[in-house]
Amino acid sequence: MGFLLAKILFLLVLAAACGALFGYWWFRRHYEDVTLEYARSRDEWASWRRGFEARLAARPEVDLQPLREQVAAVDEAVRSIDVPIPERVDLASVHARLDEIETRIGDIRLPAPSDLGPTEQRLTAIEHALFPVQTRLDELESAVRAFRAVPSQTVDLGPVLERLGTLQSRLENPPAPKAAVRAGSRNLLTHPGHGKPDDLTQIKGVPKVLERRLHRVGVFYFWQIAEWSAEDVRYVDRKLAAYKGRIQRDEWVSQANELAATPSAAPRPTEH
Repeated sequence: MGFLLAKILFLLVLAAACGALFGYWWFRRHYEDVTLEYARSRDEWASWRRGFEARLAARPEVDLQPLREQVAAVDEAVRSIDVPIPERVDLASVHARLDEIETRIGDIRLPAPSDLGPTEQRLTAIEHALFPVQTRLDELESAVRAFRAVPSQTVDLGPVLERLGTLQSRLENPPAPKAAVRAGSRNLLTHPGHGKPDDLTQIKGVPKVLERRLHRVGVFYFWQIAEWSAEDVRYVDRKLAAYKGRIQRDEWVSQANELAATPSAAPRPTEH
């Protein structure tokens, strides 16, 4: 065992010695001294730099005087431009006009709503007058419910209940008071008391704003316009100052005659 270890140690020493000898031989064969090469490169660089500086110094100097003159001319031209200063706008008249409009708007007084006191009193009187009828209906309903028919007979209470329902509907939705004719006119009404007002804008030449004006005058139905005489036309024309002459120009009466015959138009109330 010791002999084997000694043999391995000897081989390691021999390999190290051989490697050292080989390295020494290789470095001696490939060794180059770079000191002389560095000195030569430094001299070449210094020579090239001196030559470049000499060539640069030999170049003629650039004359920048024309460029300076052009810049000065441009600067002088810019300074000579006379930009007009805008005059101050006087808005005092505009403000005064706006203040006047605001004052006029503030002075507008809307007309007070019409007095509905008499109408409310009339409705209250109708309600009081119908109170006994309501009481009688309640008694009849109680009597009908308490009625016991003979099992062998079949009593049809449909008509009675239908009649009671009709009376109940009339009590809950009493008819509107009949419209009265305004003083000084023949068929101008105080309010639309004969059913839902007709759509007067169906008449050519009557926009929505004019329809509202006609309602204030007392015109709500086609049959009213269809019944106008020449005197009625002149009377309403005076009421429509802003639309003077439009009734005859657009032939409202003839248009209303055709529209009053349509199914959707409100019928003329019958006189009792």
